[in-house]
Amino acid sequence: MLLNMVCLPVKKQDGIITEVLLARKKIGFGAGKIVGVGGTVEPGETLFQTVVREVNEEISLQIKEGDLERAAKITFTFPSKPEWDRLVYVYLVEDWVGIPQSSNEVDPFWVPVEEIPYHQMWADSAEWLPVVLSGRRIVARFSFEDDNESLAFQEIDEDKDFLWPQIKSLPWFRALLRSVEASYYQDLDFPEPVLDLGSGDGHFADAAFDFTINVGLDPWWGPLAASKKYPHAYGGRVQADGAEMPFPDGYFASALSNSVLEHIPHLDEVLAETARVLKTGAPFVFCCPNPGHFSELSISGGLQKLGLKKLADWYQEWFRRISRTEHADRPEVWETRLEKSGFTLDRWWHYFPPESMRVLEWGHYLGAPSLLPKWLLGRWLISGSDWNLALIEKVLRPFAQTEPHPLGTYTFYIARRK
Repeated sequence: MLLNMVCLPVKKQDGIITEVLLARKKIGFGAGKIVGVGGTVEPGETLFQTVVREVNEEISLQIKEGDLERAAKITFTFPSKPEWDRLVYVYLVEDWVGIPQSSNEVDPFWVPVEEIPYHQMWADSAEWLPVVLSGRRIVARFSFEDDNESLAFQEIDEDKDFLWPQIKSLPWFRALLRSVEASYYQDLDFPEPVLDLGSGDGHFADAAFDFTINVGLDPWWGPLAASKKYPHAYGGRVQADGAEMPFPDGYFASALSNSVLEHIPHLDEVLAETARVLKTGAPFVFCCPNPGHFSELSISGGLQKLGLKKLADWYQEWFRRISRTEHADRPEVWETRLEKSGFTLDRWWHYFPPESMRVLEWGHYLGAPSLLPKWLLGRWLISGSDWNLALIEKVLRPFAQTEPHPLGTYTFYIARRK
């Protein structure tokens, strides 16, 4: 699946968008149609770098990454031409330098919002573009008929903010990571019955999903008992080792495992058992740290610069132990492991850039005081009120980047049972 971006320069009056800059595509995908300025993310580029580059190359405007406002995350599928499938991030921008110029790719033009020529655009544009220009931030999915022109399916939802719900219940460094991960599940399908492998205390499932997961499975009864305070998270709770699940072959139609598999020593056995209890073609969605989880640590990096390699290696190993990380592997390793267990890997992306990882690293130390209310009161925070958390939310917000990042220290995987 391709990763694309679209940038829409806009003009506002009294806070309301009145005009938008569109362009007629001259060459390539969608030639002849009216589109937003955009393109494909190149290897090694972040989405923000792509936006800045494409806008300059296509219409000669200079924009800054910090001026981009995310408006939409849209998945497009073309069943009769799967090589066209793409995930598109849409950004608005109000500030730029220069005057829009034509290029060999597009002819740009300003158009009042009420006069947008939707009949000359892709069929999906009339569904999501008015919503975005009204000021809403969305997550959407569109699928096309065999003619690759008509819409077969569409779904538009609000792009939820998961940082606040996570901050109000978890130590802030965990909340940062979990808020990013929760956003990725919003445009995925989970046919029932659904299995949550390593469900823990149920907090993540309760915050991330607006449906009840059929079964939460965990090897420890303590977290399962704690998950009962989230009555809508799971339809059933099962205590069992992931390598010995008490379900018949092909019982589940989908499964997920959020930041769990990296902690499992007998991982191959668990993956094989997961494949056994899934139906053929069932999606299996999970995420794990990759090697950057250790190589990007600030303390070991500082020690390396001082020439203290052995001490840097010791720190990485120590951090591995305190984070209980058995596996922090590259996608190629995961693909081989999944193939061996009965899965095919559909797609993956890195997330959580190095600067966010360093916040997580220091959170292990600065967040230690949260252990006290957890021990005394059974919860991580003394008070989850807005006034108590406003400052930490402001500090964390720049690090809660949900866009894929080429140097991301975690990786999100979508696999499928063979």
